[in-house]
Amino acid sequence: MAISAKQSDLNAGYVGSLLEQYLENPEAVDPAWRELFERGEDAVLASLPGLSRLVEARDSDDGHGHDGNGGAAALAPQPAPAAAAPAPGAVPVPEMGPPAPQPVASPEPASPEPEGPPSSAAAGEELAEVALTDATLTPAAVDEELLAGVASAMALVKAYRTHGHLNARLDPLGSEPMGDPALDETRLRPALTPELQARIPAKLLRLYVPGETLLEALPRLREVYTGPIAYEIEHISDHAERVWLRQAIESGRFRKQLEVEERKRLLERLSQVEAFETYLRRAFLGQKQFSIEGLDSLVPMLDVVVELGAAGGAHEIVIGIAHRGRLNVLTHTVGRDYASILREFEGERTIDALVSDPEGGTGDVKYHLAASESRQTAAGEIQVTLSPNPSHLEAVDPVVVGRARAEQTDRSGGAGLHDPTVALPLLIHGDASFPGQGVVAETFNLHSLDGYSTGGTLHVIANNQVGFTTDPAEGRSTRYSSDLAKGFDVPIIHVNADDPEAALTAARLAIAFREEFGHDVVIDLVGYRRFGHNEQDEASYTQPLMAERIEHQPPARESYAARLVQDGVVTADEAKALFEATLAQVRDAHDALKTSFATPEQRFERRPLTDTGAAVVTAVPAARLTELNEQLLRVPDGFTVNAKLAKQLERRREALQAAPGEAGIDWGQAESLAFASLLGEGIPIRLSGQDTERGTFSHRHAVLHDPVSGETYTPLQNLPSTAASFEIYNSPLSEYAPVAFEYGYSIAAPDA
Repeated sequence: MAISAKQSDLNAGYVGSLLEQYLENPEAVDPAWRELFERGEDAVLASLPGLSRLVEARDSDDGHGHDGNGGAAALAPQPAPAAAAPAPGAVPVPEMGPPAPQPVASPEPASPEPEGPPSSAAAGEELAEVALTDATLTPAAVDEELLAGVASAMALVKAYRTHGHLNARLDPLGSEPMGDPALDETRLRPALTPELQARIPAKLLRLYVPGETLLEALPRLREVYTGPIAYEIEHISDHAERVWLRQAIESGRFRKQLEVEERKRLLERLSQVEAFETYLRRAFLGQKQFSIEGLDSLVPMLDVVVELGAAGGAHEIVIGIAHRGRLNVLTHTVGRDYASILREFEGERTIDALVSDPEGGTGDVKYHLAASESRQTAAGEIQVTLSPNPSHLEAVDPVVVGRARAEQTDRSGGAGLHDPTVALPLLIHGDASFPGQGVVAETFNLHSLDGYSTGGTLHVIANNQVGFTTDPAEGRSTRYSSDLAKGFDVPIIHVNADDPEAALTAARLAIAFREEFGHDVVIDLVGYRRFGHNEQDEASYTQPLMAERIEHQPPARESYAARLVQDGVVTADEAKALFEATLAQVRDAHDALKTSFATPEQRFERRPLTDTGAAVVTAVPAARLTELNEQLLRVPDGFTVNAKLAKQLERRREALQAAPGEAGIDWGQAESLAFASLLGEGIPIRLSGQDTERGTFSHRHAVLHDPVSGETYTPLQNLPSTAASFEIYNSPLSEYAPVAFEYGYSIAAPDA
């Protein structure tokens, strides 16, 4: 196929869209186009001179000669030496074969994702039709105007997807977003007039917001990316994930329009959250409760997570959270009754640790305690477990992940069967500790490793915009507290905590992404801290301006109630009654328990140690050891053992027959025999650590490597007649998170 130089400007707009796809994912374009792009910028411009204007527009995307991702703009990933320009006249253009499909998955109906670029002829006709609809202009003039408009439109769409979060209204306290020059639409007005916007098809720009043209779609695009929810997804290296997220975000399929009754229930939940904190503050003046107020939407957000987790097949949700809002989560998310929390404030221990000290003791502070309760959802019952929390911030993270992994693992044989749908790990971080504590990065590093993956952990940053008395500028070197997660290809959803419906949208999107791709996801819930670090703290000493703004900021319940009153959903009296009803419920629970307090002697009664465990016989019959030894030395037909190692393993066969004084069983063989005997008794085993498979001193060799095929074989996973699994994994080169992960695993699987 050939195209005249006069028409090259028209086709340049289409080629520009192909180029955007190529720069994002070379495999997404037809091989013929990919070959042309790989030849370098000069070769492409020689074939299509009109493309130079698109290149210039793209290079000025952020006003600094860089593309929207902050890197130097380039036409191809690896430009080759320029090809010679063709002779004047007809210019050959690569023939287009069938378009390469873009791998896009969608759990719900959405705007259809184009399978690939249209044929070159169809694209040329489409642009020509758009360009020549105005008969009052000459084709050449229209071509120039259209090309500039398409180039500006591409830059604008990319700017909103990449930098829209910088214009989003995320702070409940009303601070102005910092913005970005690429989002300044007035810069593009000379090239992107409203008239031109009305003539640029939205499908040419790969938009998923409603609207046939850019003029119709642009307001919605602006609303999606700069409203009370903001997204950072363009850093993700996986093309399918990026496209899925763009579709999900722009189509609005997770921005569910709540029914009247759903909005009433949401207001009721916010009323319960605030009333509980209000009663504790009044009844126990000066006692620390680390109130959730300012982040009230966290609880209804977790309600959505519990419901969707159960609907996705989870049997348990394992939660890790520090002190902020922990008591509210204990009662409203986990399901502990008000009386059990009130007894803790009265000094009576009512919440037992998940792993308790048989000798008793006075226990931990109330905002470190753990609990596990069964909750009823639309999909059935689900267990919600809150892990105990130490004073070391974020130390609970790998423990929760390890516990979830244990719940997800069937240990009945072989290497164990991992089903990530069984349990959902949920971590609630602080905005200062998330970037400040190294164990957070260590835990993220585990999320895609075979031995540690949980099919995606949901991270929620309870962001009150201050760390005790430390401002963000003093506590991190990044713009957002969530920026650490970007290095692990994790999508980040920022949401204004005073917009509870937006918070629910964020939760729905996060769970859907986890279910679709099995990866971690972060929700940055941006709020504030209404009463200082704790109820004894005076925040105005160190953050006086913030404290003043908070003093005049209505609670989330109050502002949401005002919205519902304005919409005619409830009356002001009905909204007030919901709040008063919860206050009365907590008050009644407190009054009832005042007559049933335990005596001081009962509270601190020392429980004697009564069960030390039965003595275990560890001896194994010699005949059984010989049988196990032979089984451990067998390898499948066709599997080649390293020649040097084969000699060592052969000595293990002889070792059992060694006479006294001769070289006998070494450490590695003794360990293998012990493991094999335990597996035969139905006791599962999990080993992990640095160099665990081979052994640091080359003594274990639990995993054999075929030097010919590269395949591996683990004898302990292939013993006949065993009813227990043997898991063994080399850990990453860190100690904190892997050890804590295994601790969490052992809590959920104490017999392994």
